[in-house]
Amino acid sequence: MSEMWSMNDPALCDMENMQIRATEVLEKYDDPILFTAKVGFEDYIFLNVMDLEDGFLFAASSITEEAISLLKNNKLSILGALRSGDFIVVECASDYVVRRYWPIDIDRFDQSFLPDPGAALSLEVDGVADTVDQAKSYFSIRLSGGTLNHERMAFHQFKKMVDNAYVVARKLLAPAEVKSSKSQVYDFQITEPEFGSLIINIERPKLPRQEIVSNYFMGDAVSQDDLRNIFWETKGKTLNNLRELKNALDLGKLDDATVSNFALLIRDISSIFPDRRDAFSDIEFSGEVDGAWRTLKFDGDDTAELKEAHRRFFEKPQFVTGVISIINEGTLNVVIKVLGTNEVRCNFSAEDFAEMKAMDHFQTGNMLRAHGTIFSRSRRDIMNCDSAADIFTKTESPN
Repeated sequence: MSEMWSMNDPALCDMENMQIRATEVLEKYDDPILFTAKVGFEDYIFLNVMDLEDGFLFAASSITEEAISLLKNNKLSILGALRSGDFIVVECASDYVVRRYWPIDIDRFDQSFLPDPGAALSLEVDGVADTVDQAKSYFSIRLSGGTLNHERMAFHQFKKMVDNAYVVARKLLAPAEVKSSKSQVYDFQITEPEFGSLIINIERPKLPRQEIVSNYFMGDAVSQDDLRNIFWETKGKTLNNLRELKNALDLGKLDDATVSNFALLIRDISSIFPDRRDAFSDIEFSGEVDGAWRTLKFDGDDTAELKEAHRRFFEKPQFVTGVISIINEGTLNVVIKVLGTNEVRCNFSAEDFAEMKAMDHFQTGNMLRAHGTIFSRSRRDIMNCDSAADIFTKTESPN
């Protein structure tokens, strides 16, 4: 990790005697606090971080017109604007004439002088995006805290975080009909992941061909526009549900009844919960809903409580019903597809499996209702069943 910057570090003086003239003042208290200005031919954003005895100290960064527009429209945070370009620290006299400056990595600068992540230009808006790509994304997952930094991370940690983010994104953003389908059915493009806190910005889904769509929607005439709307509505519902779950955590009301209401959501995000070996502690989900950017942050205490709620709810005997997709007679298990969740591999004793084998309709495509304890896995859950399952056709109801 690089050493933190100080005013005793060697500085550059080639901008000495240049006067900074504000192009647009974005925030003011007596003197301008946040403003844009030209440095040569480039636009820069300046933040007053310290009043000196005879001048000012500014944190500044080159910035694009796009980033300025996103900042002014409260879609990009002030910190995101400062991180969007080449960062410099500038010492000026009281008449804004430059004395010296330091081009440094922003992470070497004391973060206590900078605005909080997610802080917008307007005090009435909270939790906006911290990068330009995030502000433009369809949905964003951010993993932060712990030992993550902008310079490097362990390869296996990066792979694990990306793999888990991929699994969670598909569960959260897809309608139930295609949630468990393969990537050939639908997929997402992402922009370049960003380190420090690992930010994965997801673009709009790449949708399947029309004939594939109809297979998953029971032959209904679902157009590409219909499917886009279904995905958009699913994303909005997910963000609203995440907000309600976060509110329940903040109010200390994650009782058994609440856990039951949010059980599938908790299950969908469970694969990304950090454990003691992970390099991060906090999880953020962000996206646009109801015309505004929304960020839901779950810190280490939240995820620990959600992990316990998940264990309490799911790791106990319960019923599960789904469509039989695979029958493994040699290993005495049956794989079923459960609408809106993972596939479940149901393990049976030899006696219970033989009893089911003798039943009518024990074949793929029919329904199975099993009872036992479920253990969540990222791709296919496991249920250890305590009795033979009920088997019935799709047009029948279980006993």
